[in-house]
Amino acid sequence: MKIVLNPIYEHLRTWMMSLPEEFDRQGEVIYEERNSIRTIQTAGLRLCIKRFHAPRGLNRLVYTCLRRPKAQRAYENALRLQKLGIATPTPVGYLLQYKGGLLAESYLVTLESKLKQTMYLFRDGKIEGREELIAAFARYAARLHNAGVRHKDFSPGNILLDKDERGWHFELVDINRMRFGRVSQRGGCKNLCRLWGKSDFFELLAETYAYERGINEEQCLRWIQQARHRFWRNHAHDHFVTDDTFSIGVIISTYNNPKWLEKVFWGLRCQTHRPQEIIIADDGSDEATRKLIEQYSHDLPLRHVWHEDQGFRKTTILNRAVEAAKADYLIFMDQDLIPRKDFLRQHYLHAKKGHFLSGGAILIPKELSERLSEEDIVSQRAFRISWLKANGMPWNWKMSKLTSNRCFARLMDAVTPTKASWNGGNASTWREYIVRAKGFDTRMRYGAEDREFGQRLENAGITGLQLRYRIPLLHLWHERPYRNPEDWERNKAIWEQTRKQKLTETQYGL
Repeated sequence: MKIVLNPIYEHLRTWMMSLPEEFDRQGEVIYEERNSIRTIQTAGLRLCIKRFHAPRGLNRLVYTCLRRPKAQRAYENALRLQKLGIATPTPVGYLLQYKGGLLAESYLVTLESKLKQTMYLFRDGKIEGREELIAAFARYAARLHNAGVRHKDFSPGNILLDKDERGWHFELVDINRMRFGRVSQRGGCKNLCRLWGKSDFFELLAETYAYERGINEEQCLRWIQQARHRFWRNHAHDHFVTDDTFSIGVIISTYNNPKWLEKVFWGLRCQTHRPQEIIIADDGSDEATRKLIEQYSHDLPLRHVWHEDQGFRKTTILNRAVEAAKADYLIFMDQDLIPRKDFLRQHYLHAKKGHFLSGGAILIPKELSERLSEEDIVSQRAFRISWLKANGMPWNWKMSKLTSNRCFARLMDAVTPTKASWNGGNASTWREYIVRAKGFDTRMRYGAEDREFGQRLENAGITGLQLRYRIPLLHLWHERPYRNPEDWERNKAIWEQTRKQKLTETQYGL
């Protein structure tokens, strides 16, 4: 074990020595994926601790002998930034843990930042009333680049901000990947390519940034736009290279299951991308569901669309929810599907004109569905294969949908023989396409009602994109008392008619 402490915090050495054993039992989880971040209170200080996962394979040797570990780089970069007068959370120290002579986990400790917002303020594309903030940020970015600082992941989540009586303040986080040295005018503009916003956001940004760095304003904007086009094209997120971003809404179908619906709300509160609206399409639930929605409306942009219980009328209430929706892009899910924290972001990033998205789900057993807690979902451990197996879920190949390896997920989506179809529990498309298809066929009860709608989209040239491995959900166990062979046969006949006649809309919908 190697511990390096900022001399100011030498009194924390004993506590640091116990960190590997105590990390998982201390404080509050604020991020958990490959790396983990917790905040804790100790010795009168509010600390933020980031645990970097152990390098794998040959990288263990590389990070032991050839490269500085990430925790060490982040600590040393923070000290260097502070010498340049650039704000970042105060570095306390770092710890490197070795096993068999090779690097294992490493830990970075800083003081917790007082800035609570990020540049994700612009992820909805709106700038009204924020011109002052954009100008302040442009001056800040120019100051970074003039000082010879280039953050290699200068993205919205790594830029903290807040305002007081003196104006806007900014801090950099996740700083293990930095470059120090001269930043050219074009290189500085290129460094802004990962930011989110509509075209007018970048026009305002370029105006102030160009002035601060002595660049021609039109040339500055061209360089930013060219860099954004290349970056998002290479990352397969086509919408970022269009003129504007778009708003997203979520439609959740439910019926008399507030216990399961609350678990869905827990997952939605963790999302890294905030939707404009979440519409609960309620097929006649009782008062308990209404009270639950009212309770969570303080944290989530919920709207309740309800009609009287007259049997299974999911298609009817979904149509009413679509009519009530205002967002450009709609994501559909059910009351028994728990979203991983990147669920909305992945739908947003992969949305394409002329397409709908088809996600996946992993069914978990009854007992585990009951035991699944808010902490399991908030910490994201419920989406780890190892945790599910440790909690009684038998292994099956479908669990591989929860992989954290993006390349593997992309490969599996490409090679899976399953056709991308409209799956009402995890699917999305543009609202205009739904309206054009006249929504869902209200003659249909349970069984293929979503597939028939998807067939109409395909008949109209709207094709499905397979994302079963890139957008997985946890499917809570439940019975289906509403299933019966008569409804299935009738629905199948309607679906077959849609397919044979190549219908693109229904007379029994919106």
